[in-house]
Amino acid sequence: MTREELIRVLDFIDTTRKLGDKEVPLTIVDPRWNLISFALRRHYEGKLITNTSLALTAEVPYGTALRRINELLEEGLLLKRARSRTGKSYSLHPTSKLIEIFEKFAFQLKSHIGNTFGFSNDGNAAGDFYFGGSYMTPSILPFPSVMEEGIGYDRVLRILSPSDPTFKSLADFSGNLNEFCGGKLEIINLSIDELHDEIILNSQRTDSSYDIIAIDIPWLGEFAELGMVLPLSEMIAEEQYRYSDFHSTAWKGSGYNGEHYALPIQPTAELLFYRTDLFDKAGLSPPKCTEDVLTAVKKLHRFEPELSGIVMNYGAGTPVGHTFIQTMADFGLPIIQLPRLGKDFDVSNLKNENYRPQIDSEAGYRSAEFLIQLLEYAHPESLDCNWDRRIKLFSEGKAAITYGWSIRGGMFEFDEASPAHGKVGYIPHPPGPGAPTVSPIGGFSLAIPANQTADRISKAWKMMKYLTSPELMKWYAQSGSLSSPRFSTSADPEVRALSRIIVQLDDMEKKGQLQLWPRPPIPEFNDIVHIVGEEIHPMLKGEVSIDRALKNAQKRVDSLMRSHGHY
Repeated sequence: MTREELIRVLDFIDTTRKLGDKEVPLTIVDPRWNLISFALRRHYEGKLITNTSLALTAEVPYGTALRRINELLEEGLLLKRARSRTGKSYSLHPTSKLIEIFEKFAFQLKSHIGNTFGFSNDGNAAGDFYFGGSYMTPSILPFPSVMEEGIGYDRVLRILSPSDPTFKSLADFSGNLNEFCGGKLEIINLSIDELHDEIILNSQRTDSSYDIIAIDIPWLGEFAELGMVLPLSEMIAEEQYRYSDFHSTAWKGSGYNGEHYALPIQPTAELLFYRTDLFDKAGLSPPKCTEDVLTAVKKLHRFEPELSGIVMNYGAGTPVGHTFIQTMADFGLPIIQLPRLGKDFDVSNLKNENYRPQIDSEAGYRSAEFLIQLLEYAHPESLDCNWDRRIKLFSEGKAAITYGWSIRGGMFEFDEASPAHGKVGYIPHPPGPGAPTVSPIGGFSLAIPANQTADRISKAWKMMKYLTSPELMKWYAQSGSLSSPRFSTSADPEVRALSRIIVQLDDMEKKGQLQLWPRPPIPEFNDIVHIVGEEIHPMLKGEVSIDRALKNAQKRVDSLMRSHGHY
């Protein structure tokens, strides 16, 4: 079970206990559980626990709470850790013993609930669903119904979006959407760089030219800091909007510094795509690590006439900048000094030193070496490739392997003429030595520009909720968009039958393999990508050394962070 899922288990237990403690006189307050729950929650969230903060959660007199804390210390369920030389100041932490006991209990609870609701026929439902996801809805989602109260025809509702599959579907089927929503929509599709620039330009207008904008997850920090997007937390709370059905990573990625700003619509993960037929002929297994990737591309390069071992996203600027940053994550390190949170890294509430770049590092050097080694066996157009071009070459049978965003798999999944059709396997990014298996999550969420009237905001919020509903998510998938940020949509048998990508992403979310930290949503992210891209591309072309490229990128990003007053 992932950290996020364990927190959902704590939420469930706390809610049911309070129902008995406070709503009806069936039980009494249990200070021991309150202390344990708070300690575990803070541990999973990576937050500090003091004696006072813990005692206040017990819901009993302070002296009684302190005695209960001492009992937990004596039983070896909590431990003290000094925060000063004298030891007078200390923090409290759950011990490995307590964590092990709770996680066994959580697994058994999840399995029992799963069996009760029929998620498994073999008596073990713990792996069949994600705790807290909306699996209780009908197994097959219906075709989208019209909005009960349409948005009206008094004006055109404009949505600014990328030219990605989900949004292309919205544009192609805008006539259907007009009927669904009882109004008139206009979908504007731009390239990713054009989209970023237009969102900034739009924020400078007195009145927004768009009612809804689609934002790439790593851009959220920048747009939130500049006040360009409207906070949604108040609206979410007021109408008790149910968000537990969203994949937790996509939902968290739509918030910034404790505030929520967007609703996920097209999250996507970068995976390794590989030709299963060619791997079988060559006697290769799916790569489990970066060394396996190198072994496979060497063996498959020219395995068939005009076949390259791999095609890479090495185009100058933004494309290769993203590639390097995501490859550093394969070697276990984010692009900046994010605080550790268990085996992962925390992207929330960053301060000072957390913004220091770590491009010129061992992980950075290994990443650069790996990318150069792959280049020898890469398709010759790799140095000019962007996201669409590399997938096109792969779908045309020009390469045996590529890294690719899951959303673009439709290029060969739905094209029966493609040599790759029905012959592609999908796995998370294979890690470097000693690093965890993670794939970066990206994609788009819908947000409301802050510079518009209350009436427009109300209609935009209504439309956003509709566009991100489970039924619409299924409709996008059936229209060629292999993305689903909702558990209920991913669980639909008709959706699961469309592509193994959707099944794979759902499984990766359950295993905690989809992570935000490889592409941290900080205000400077877009600038970092451009800087890294400008320095790494000449390195791949052999014009500068690895050391020089990394030092140049490190120095420029460090200067950027200093100029923004981070340290």
